[in-house]
Amino acid sequence: MILGCDRSARMEKRNPEDVALAKSYFELLRGGHADQVEDLIDSSVRDSLPDSVFEDLVATIPQEAPSSVEVAFVDSRCQRGSCEEAIILEYKYRAERVLFNLALLKERGHISIMGIHLTHIPDSFVEENKFTLLKKGPSQYLILTMGIAVAVFSLYSLVRCILARIGWRKWVWAAFILVGLTKLTVNWTTGELRFDFPAVVLLWVDAIPVKYGPWMISASLPLGAILFLVFYRKIVFSAGAVESKTRKGNAD
Repeated sequence: MILGCDRSARMEKRNPEDVALAKSYFELLRGGHADQVEDLIDSSVRDSLPDSVFEDLVATIPQEAPSSVEVAFVDSRCQRGSCEEAIILEYKYRAERVLFNLALLKERGHISIMGIHLTHIPDSFVEENKFTLLKKGPSQYLILTMGIAVAVFSLYSLVRCILARIGWRKWVWAAFILVGLTKLTVNWTTGELRFDFPAVVLLWVDAIPVKYGPWMISASLPLGAILFLVFYRKIVFSAGAVESKTRKGNAD
């Protein structure tokens, strides 16, 4: 929860004025003043909207007051004197979350609405996609176990590499060890598998939570770590031979 609040605060700091504006528009809709928001629709999109679009929009907003609001997304793109702002606010209610998606156009001191949309996400959907180790299938446990094994094995190989006396070659090998090639990903909610080739994964494994969606857990092939341990003796011997030749040449 603390991390979520920090993220929301960071998002809001990107453009506090427009975030405040988006919140005021939502309150106007919730308070039954959709006409004031409708007046702000840009003329280039006004004619393409159905007559009942704002009535339908207001009808989907829960009657109760939201328990909290967080800034889920803020983006700003400016060029040639105009700025396009995209803002997504997450309003939390007792049994669902409502995403208020707003697209603004700021041009010559004038602000107009280019797009407005509400998305309802039931709490049951959010709960379903939470990360948990309970009641998962073979594919989820397989990829999770693979990811842990790959990480432990690769770290062991990396430590052996750093401690090895092979001169500057250790940093080349270390860079190779740090990445995994190809990627096998599992949807943690559904168990669906996806294989990506070619793919490069830094630090061998991924655990990515998709916003309002499932966790995606990935494991890669630690080719660098495998090759280093397979040829460890040869690499160390080769480096030692080069170092011995260098010393002999200096002595001569």
